[in-house]
Amino acid sequence: MYSGIALYDTVCLSSKTVCELGEYFFNNLGLPITGAGYYSILEHGDHLGDHEIIETSFSDLKAKVENGEATAFRIYSEQDGVQPWYASLGYMTSEFGGFHYVDIQYPKEIDNPNVVNEFIRVVSEEKSFSYGIKYFNDKVTQSFYYATGDNMVNVFRCENSSLFKRECHSRFKGKERYKGSMLRMVYPVNIININHLGITIGGTTLKDWILSSEKHGTLKSLSNNLWLWKVEYDELEKLNNHLGELGLLISWKPLAVNKGFKSLP
Repeated sequence: MYSGIALYDTVCLSSKTVCELGEYFFNNLGLPITGAGYYSILEHGDHLGDHEIIETSFSDLKAKVENGEATAFRIYSEQDGVQPWYASLGYMTSEFGGFHYVDIQYPKEIDNPNVVNEFIRVVSEEKSFSYGIKYFNDKVTQSFYYATGDNMVNVFRCENSSLFKRECHSRFKGKERYKGSMLRMVYPVNIININHLGITIGGTTLKDWILSSEKHGTLKSLSNNLWLWKVEYDELEKLNNHLGELGLLISWKPLAVNKGFKSLP
């Protein structure tokens, strides 16, 4: 099982800051950084934003980020027998045909709530993103693809991750409603902003709805109008179906009903 973290709308988060935060996060989880790569535009690519990934050392990546030679990048912690990596942190920008986000994957067995909470607290002080999630998948590749809604990887039964992919401002030029007017889904850990808290739910707001019941999770104020919303795992399916039916979740889909076959007379 793998843990995944994704931060969205990170256009104001500098490459240098992400690089430093990535090193901080890996060190606190006890993960050695064994390699890195950065994105480079192909001069004669097939399309706008066509790029390649240039492998390098982490020390070289830090130097290139410092002098502006590298903007989008990925750092790795590799381990024998684990492909494509044991853990990674990536930072993508729109110049390479995608959109601005940070994604992290690492084994759930080394998950540390204190490290994750401190990472979220520190990054929230940067006033640099509007939405974030923490989730779980069976494989590291699934956690990687899920961050962007690719390869039809879902976390929940009542989910179509392709709907989130179309929402992103990449080749689909999506509406990006996850920035404030909708949620992707409800996760064990959600980083939401003050606009999310004002979403209307049956005559009340999302904030008041969360605070109305322990089963709706807990809210904690972070810096720069961001809030940490945590939900117990056993409540996730119920909350996702409730908010999905109200039209508040981007990726929600109703569960298929097995009607069965009628027996012949």
